[in-house]
Amino acid sequence: MLHKQVELILSSASVSGGGLADIWKAFSEPLPKAGWEGLENAVRTIDGRKLRAFVATTKGLMSDEGPIRPFDGVALPGLTIVSNACVSGAQAVIEATECLLDGDCDVATIQGCDRITPFIRAGFAALQASTNDTVRPFDRRRDGLALGTASMIVQLRLVGTASHRPRIVSYGCSNDANHISGPSRDGSGLALAIERALEGIDRSEIRAICAHGTATEYNDAMEARAFHTVFNGNPPPVFGIKGAIGHTLGAAGLIEVIISALVATEGVIPPTVGFEQGEEDFALDVVHGEPRKIKPGYVLTTNSGFGGMNTAIIVGPGGA
Repeated sequence: MLHKQVELILSSASVSGGGLADIWKAFSEPLPKAGWEGLENAVRTIDGRKLRAFVATTKGLMSDEGPIRPFDGVALPGLTIVSNACVSGAQAVIEATECLLDGDCDVATIQGCDRITPFIRAGFAALQASTNDTVRPFDRRRDGLALGTASMIVQLRLVGTASHRPRIVSYGCSNDANHISGPSRDGSGLALAIERALEGIDRSEIRAICAHGTATEYNDAMEARAFHTVFNGNPPPVFGIKGAIGHTLGAAGLIEVIISALVATEGVIPPTVGFEQGEEDFALDVVHGEPRKIKPGYVLTTNSGFGGMNTAIIVGPGGA
């Protein structure tokens, strides 16, 4: 558990297809206006404090359509590009939090974004990881993911214990070194990341898990095993958002941190779009159909990516 409080402030959000707005209906928080205006407004609140800017993307600063210009038109110092496959967004949150705790900055602004191109689509198709049907996280009929386009801009900053805003409670990372594009099937790598995040926290305090939930055969099976390993066969309710908005690559982990923060604060779990029939071997309580009310508290969000990387972040309500 962190020795200082790190507060989350959502500055801007956008996603193709409207799926994120649909998820937001479960909460009382309004969906912030998307676009550069949100970022510029966030930057104006700095008031001379030390700022670090992070961009989470799976492609670094280049794509097959030309250079990516993060924070276009806004002058920001200390820019860090976090490019680590599908955990890029979550890892950017972790790196920004560590910069705050180390005193390297007073405010960290993170943008998660990726441009979905024909090259990216062809890559996932070649891996036989894409579906032409409905995305079904943790469902017995799941047969792959669908890519989505999104941008999320978030600020992190140190705050006092009286803050009402959701906060980063703890985090963990691991690499299972299993395969360049496939996770360790026993879930041991992800389990290790979760165990690190849970240090100093009673497992019973975790109210829900926001899973990576790509709806691919191997990822969902690996996550289910990891959850059962860590929570001794009785994991808390699980949900995922990729059935609603697709896999948004560099933005995915950042979006899921924010959704988890809303769950932690408001005590409402959004349903897992696409889930209907559970996999018997998983034995997971997957929230689906309707939002579910829970007691506000800690929420765990997990991500996994190519190269064996795993992240686990625990968020909680303000003052928790």
